[in-house]
Amino acid sequence: MAIDLTTGLAIWGAILSTILAILKLFEFYRDRANIKVSVKGGYHVYPKNHPNNPYGDKALISITASNNGRRNVTLKKAGLLMPRGGRYLVPVGSITSIELTEGKSHDYELSEKEVEEKGITPDKYVAFVIDATGKYYWSHNFLRRLIKLHRIK
Repeated sequence: MAIDLTTGLAIWGAILSTILAILKLFEFYRDRANIKVSVKGGYHVYPKNHPNNPYGDKALISITASNNGRRNVTLKKAGLLMPRGGRYLVPVGSITSIELTEGKSHDYELSEKEVEEKGITPDKYVAFVIDATGKYYWSHNFLRRLIKLHRIK
């Protein structure tokens, strides 16, 4: 079975374009924004009586957003998910647009006492941040959010 020049070039072109398409998809996936969000409670700032410590003896909740991707991301809001579907945002005065470059992180602090008054207990902390395009990044995946908030057992 002999392959003429036209058929051989067509096969070579098809193989090469398929390989290049797969490489471009890999690059697109690798270069996307990738924000990791973590939350921890019972956080204290020391020394408690230092003049640069505005929190004093308060227990805090720390929401950390770190950019593990290759694209810069502008964060607009951060907060905790309420058990009944609402959201508790970081107070407006303490949040501005934050530009996260590759490998950088930013911490948001909430007063643990104020959050407990809203009905969120430490075992139910699910944090989120919202970027400038309106995309949500969560501290827990979808199924874990449902389990933590006792929406499913």
